[in-house]
Amino acid sequence: MSGGATVRLVWALAQESLTGSADLIRRHWPYYLLLALVVVALMLTVDRPLALWLYGLPAADKAFFAAINEVGRSGWMFAAAAVVLIAGLVLHRRGLVLRGAYVIGAIAMGGWAINVVKVVAARARPRLLVGDGTYGFQGFAIDADWNSFPSGHSQAIAGLAGALSCIWPRFAPLFLALAVLPAVARAVMLNHFASDVLAGYAAGLTVAIALARAMTARGLVVRHFETDGNYPSQKVGPPGPRMKREIR
Repeated sequence: MSGGATVRLVWALAQESLTGSADLIRRHWPYYLLLALVVVALMLTVDRPLALWLYGLPAADKAFFAAINEVGRSGWMFAAAAVVLIAGLVLHRRGLVLRGAYVIGAIAMGGWAINVVKVVAARARPRLLVGDGTYGFQGFAIDADWNSFPSGHSQAIAGLAGALSCIWPRFAPLFLALAVLPAVARAVMLNHFASDVLAGYAAGLTVAIALARAMTARGLVVRHFETDGNYPSQKVGPPGPRMKREIR
């Protein structure tokens, strides 16, 4: 594939991951409506008192969450996925290239969407609440103190967990459960409110699933035991109906 064709494909998949996310929300609107209601309820009733209570906890009680607080940073995720992608290019393994690119795309596209929402919503971070009592939304602000909603770290770790779940569906419960811990740490350590974490986690997972569906529709299979094109892994052949059901 030429460089120009690759750029066009990446751009098309980026668009399809966002439109696919909207389609997932439309198709499963009762669940997303419930999610939205829970987020609003947390904002109105839980976020403020929970943050103040967590602030009052001794540092020793939060040591575990302090240790994993930065696991949600996307830098190491991009680096690990890039290693897989480069290894695939060197070893001529199309499947590795696709999976590495998919993980990068799932995290990056979710992050882009999250950052737009952060600027538009401009929610005060918990440190402002415990500092001078500031709580709420300002709207349209590019300021680290006012980009609490949603949580970017939670989006990134959920995007990674969602991508790994699409690659290895059998282990999806494990991936998704492990991703909850560093996401929760963002609230425990007062980087975000609980509702920020929940919204970020949901956004990361949604975009990862949408991108997997978009790639599968184009014959770019990310599931690990499906076709690797000219470099077969365990199974060669077009995507089967079972795989398509699980991706959806």
